[in-house]
Amino acid sequence: MPTDRRRRATAIADLLQSFEAYLVEHRDCAGLAGGILEVTASGARWGVAWLSCAECGLRWERRLALNGAP
Repeated sequence: MPTDRRRRATAIADLLQSFEAYLVEHRDCAGLAGGILEVTASGARWGVAWLSCAECGLRWERRLALNGAP
């Protein structure tokens, strides 16, 4: 597997693990919303994970570069 793909897979797995911890903690919140997606900004690819809940006030977001950018 090329290095770029390995970095991307590692970053997405890291985001997923972070996401799961918050999801487990807030799974009973009726207003919970979230997702994990890949975006391009300023020529760099980023993985973004987010969760929010209006009921309990949770607002969480994490971004990781997918192409080796800092």
